[in-house]
Amino acid sequence: MANDSKPPAYVRKDERREMIAEAARRLIAEKGLAALRTRDVAERVGINISTLHFHVRSKAALLTLVAETSRDAFLALLPPDPSPDRDALAQLRAEVQAFHDSLRDRPELARCFGQLAQLAETDAGIAATLEDFTRGWAGRYAAIIGFGRDQGLFRADVDPYPAALMATGALTAFAPRGPGGLAQFWPVYQEIERGLQVRHVEETDDAS
Repeated sequence: MANDSKPPAYVRKDERREMIAEAARRLIAEKGLAALRTRDVAERVGINISTLHFHVRSKAALLTLVAETSRDAFLALLPPDPSPDRDALAQLRAEVQAFHDSLRDRPELARCFGQLAQLAETDAGIAATLEDFTRGWAGRYAAIIGFGRDQGLFRADVDPYPAALMATGALTAFAPRGPGGLAQFWPVYQEIERGLQVRHVEETDDAS
């Protein structure tokens, strides 16, 4: 009798590592970093523990993979790189929209970053990965704010990098709230935008 069973589909090494990272992210989001077990990750992916250890030799290596792939997954959601040739206000709004949508559609990324930030206090490698990510993300905002200042859209006295930290810091506060806690996200952003923009003096009705 013919054997109708099919051999398991081949999965490339990079694809398998991404599957492992994704499973770990979701387990961290569901149970917290302290409860993460490599056997649970292997089970979630559908592989045995030996196969998992072929791709990530230890839990520390797994967490490094999670940090790096989480960073890359978030950056992939962002709009094109900032440019001085495009309207800065529109670029800033696109950046903020992308962050909002990541909190709404990929909440496991924000939860994972929050858990990893606690680990970074004792893990220099994780700390370096997160610091590099934070600096690069805020740098995008700083570049846009600088372009907006040059375009006359934002205040001439605005300092781009501190303003970028103000914006990203305020909006990051929504990350732990999950998709259901975004009601005030846009009102907060609108106040930030208002603080950056050039203030135009409006004439009163009785002005001569």
